[in-house]
Parts: sequence; structure tokens; C-alpha cells
Amino acid sequence: MTALMTQPPLPQATSKMPYRVLARQYRPQKLSELVGQELLVKTLAQGIERNRLPHAFLLHGIRGVGKTTTARILAKALNCLGVDGQGAPTPDPCGICDSCVAILEDRHLDVVEMDAASRTGVDDVREVIEAARYKAVNGRYKIYIIDEVHMLSKSAFNALLKTLEEPPPHVKFIFATTEIRKVPETVLSRCMRFDLNRIDPQTLFDYFMAIIRKEGLAIEEEALSLIVRAADGSARDGLSLLDQAIALSEGVLTTATVRDMLGLVDRGLVFGVLTALFQGHVGEALAQVRDLYRRGGDPVVFMEDLLDLVYWLTCLKTAPHLQQDATWPESDRRQGAEIVKTLSLPALMRVWQVLHKGYEEVSRSPLPSQAAEMVLVRVGYLSDLPQADELLAAIQGMPRSSPTGPLAGVAPESAKPLEPMVPCVEPVSVPKDEPSSEEAEATVREAPVALLAPMPPSFTSLLELVKDAKEPILYSHILQDIHLVSYAPGAMTIRLADTATKSLPTQLRHVLERTTGQPWVVDVAVEGGEPTLAQQKKADHEAKVKISQEHPLVQSLVESFPGATVTVK
Repeated sequence: MTALMTQPPLPQATSKMPYRVLARQYRPQKLSELVGQELLVKTLAQGIERNRLPHAFLLHGIRGVGKTTTARILAKALNCLGVDGQGAPTPDPCGICDSCVAILEDRHLDVVEMDAASRTGVDDVREVIEAARYKAVNGRYKIYIIDEVHMLSKSAFNALLKTLEEPPPHVKFIFATTEIRKVPETVLSRCMRFDLNRIDPQTLFDYFMAIIRKEGLAIEEEALSLIVRAADGSARDGLSLLDQAIALSEGVLTTATVRDMLGLVDRGLVFGVLTALFQGHVGEALAQVRDLYRRGGDPVVFMEDLLDLVYWLTCLKTAPHLQQDATWPESDRRQGAEIVKTLSLPALMRVWQVLHKGYEEVSRSPLPSQAAEMVLVRVGYLSDLPQADELLAAIQGMPRSSPTGPLAGVAPESAKPLEPMVPCVEPVSVPKDEPSSEEAEATVREAPVALLAPMPPSFTSLLELVKDAKEPILYSHILQDIHLVSYAPGAMTIRLADTATKSLPTQLRHVLERTTGQPWVVDVAVEGGEPTLAQQKKADHEAKVKISQEHPLVQSLVESFPGATVTVK
């Protein structure tokens, strides 16, 4: 991989020039310099220009997307005096006037930053409320920036509500939080809320590249792509990783250095293992993984890398334009494009499900390396399982279709080929003369007919047919809810009990047509009909009980044992 840019190295920091981390050195100083927050910038800029800013702001977003930076820029924008000292609030503060310099150096008397994580009590908020009564000393507004505001106690929030709803005209509140759900609704309703988005990977890539050029460094494109992915939408996280990579590198920031720093498994090894599994070469995949373990690899991290790679392959399969996305490493794009040509989307989905379930097993297992290998064996032997269309073709007596990808076509080593699924029918004797293709196809089409049940001659036989068809719910409804009016094979008239569902006749007709292969007519009558089969069975049992109790032998026993209870079974 060639470096994107090479410049002479920067001079070493001296005691007169203390080193500042990149996240602080390149912190935006104007709204226009904010990265990846276009909607926020446009709203605040227009609000300042039109003098339509609220008295309270709430900035919400993940770490490192610019909440505190935005609060400080807003404080400078509202208190900027201009180069001549006569300026008005502006979205582009000059950075030269006394007010801008004081805010930049964190010594402005009217801009107070409070960390709610360490000052959570009601007494801390009372100090803010008391100080808010007095006008600004040097600036135009007295601004209170409360970071991690969700950490305030319930009493502190309640104490702040009245001042927050009707503050003095010279006071502005700016709240920042990463946990918006922990902020009470009563506070949210009094603030103008801004949700800062995760920064787009391409935007981060360009931003980091610009900083690298300013620093006079050289970096491989794939190495920068790895840092962007690890940053996960956070500019500060990415700059911290970039700082660390610069400290580790000697000259050019290489991909190998960044991988070692992030603790990532060699991507080529992950591709090799996954390709072997897709092709059913389980032994080859296990050998590579065991070698990784011997070199100190973490099974859990390796499972994460496999999941990430399957996710990337799925993205490539569903969105081929990602092959030109520079925020993904070039090797991933090249190798991934080759693999997805031979894979189907259902195959990738099956692999994802197995790996996702396996990741949980490996994370909890007392033997993570063995658990990971068992998961890989499971993935490899997916190649021996038929696809849904193949099962359907086998059931219908058709030959297996050609596979749509390696997972569907290549069997693992020492694995027996899957026997095609065919209907259980009696073998047909074949004459010595070869039948024509039309006759063979007719035999295949007619074979499943042998599985159809004969037409039931009576309603009782129909009940047994439903029972053999594995329809227990319908069987129970026939017993309890159907009064038979008339019956003939292929047609019947019934009356439904009050407890029956209206769809019962349709369900019964569908089951009968499916099991017999013949059309059926099921009519519903309003009145008439025999008692239900359950009622008939109950009446028959009661009649037998009555006959048994009236038997002379039973009567003599009752007389011999007064108070005895006679039970008939």
C-alpha cells in the first residue's frame, strides 16, 4: 500500500512549545469549522443573525461529536466584541477580541463551565441561581455551560426549573448530555434541543486526512480507514487513536502498526478462514484458527472479526456501490467483491445467525477456544444442508437444482452427501424397455397420489381421518362444536354450536380436500342436527352408568355397605 502523502517530519516539541494532543490542537473555533453537523450549524447561525436564540440550549449526542465545543463556540459567538470592540453577536467570532481570548483561555468571568458529574447536588444549582441574578461583568451575556447535565439529582433539577423557564435577559444556559432519557421532561420542554449526529465515515476520513497533511505525516489509506472505523462516528476518539498511531510509528503510519495498536486480527487470516468455511474445508479453517490461538489470539475478538466480515460481505451483496467507498479498507473491498460473486444472500444470513449465536456461546464458555472451534465446524457443515428450493424440488421428486453459492454446493471433508428427500411411496416396477421421458414424468406426477387418503364413508370415519392428518385443534372442534345434519362422501351439512368459530367449516373443507385430493362441500344449517359427538359419548356413558347401578348385584352391594359410592368406569 502506498502512502497518500509524505512531508518532512515536524520539529520535536521543546519546553517552549508544550505538546497538545490533536483533539485539543484542532478543536473548531467557529461554527463553520464544526465537522458533520450541518443542520446544527445552519440553525444556530441563522438564529444568531436574526437574534432569535432561546435562553436555554440542550446538546445531545455520543462522546466526541462536538457538544462541549459547540457550547464554547456559542459562548464566544454571543459575547464576541469584534476587532474594533463594537461588534454584535456573530456566528463567526473573531477570536481576537478580549472576550474571545478570555473564553478560549477559560478565564472569562461571565462564562461558567460546570461539570454536573462532580457537582450533582441542589446546593451547587442554588449557587448558579443566585449568581444568575447579577448582570454580566465583561461580556454581553452571562453563560452557564453544564456538561453531563443528566447527572444532576432530582432535587437539583427541580430547583433549576423556575430560573430555567424565566431567566434574566442577560443569562443563557447551555446543557450537554449523552443520556437524553435521563433528563426530566420538565427540563426538555424548557430548552431548544439539538441532536448531534455520529459523524459520517467519509467526513471523518477527509477530516483526519486534512489534519495529517497539516502535521506533515504520511499514512497508508487502509490504516486511516481502520482508524475511521474504530472511531465509530466520534471525532475525538479518532484523533486520540491517530495520536497513538503517530507515537507508535516511525515515519509512515502503516496498516500493520494500526492493526497491532487496535488489537485486530490480520484481516487476511479472517478472510482465509471464512473462505475455507464457505467452501466446506473445515479442517483447513480449524488449522488456521489454532495457529492464531498459539500466537495469543483472543477467541472472542476473533468471533467479533468474523461477524464484522460477514456483515461487510452482506453490505457488499446488497449495495455493490460500496466497492468504491474509501472509508473501508481497500483489501476488504477487493477480497469481499470476489467472495460475494459466488455467495447468495440466504447463505450469508444463515452464516450470520450461526456466528451471532456462537459469539454468545464463546463469550460465556469456560473453554472459549474450543467453543469457537465448534462454532466454526457448525458454519462449515452448513454447506451440506440443502436450500429451501432444493428441499421443495426433492419433495416433488425433481432433481436438485444447481447451487447458488459455495455454501450450497461443496460438502465438507469426510462428510456424506445429503440424500434427496422423496415421498414415501411403493417402488414402481420398471419394464425392461426404457420408458420415454413423458412416461417417466407422468410416473413422478402420479406417485404422490398414492399418499392420498380414501373418501371417509361415514362421519365417524371422517373424524379418524382428521385425527390421522395431525390436526388436533380441528379434531377437538369436530367433537365439541359440530351437529351433523346430513353426511355423504364429499358433501355434508352441519350446524355449529354457539362456541364454534365462523371459520370452522372452511378449515374442515381445506383439510379434507388436502388429505383426500377430492373437492368437498360443507354447508351450514341454522337448525336441526344430531347431538355433537362429545354429547353422544357423554349420553352413552351416562346410560351405561345407569344400567350398571340398577344391576341386582350392585344393588345388593349397596345394601350391604351403606353409604358406599358406586363408580362405573
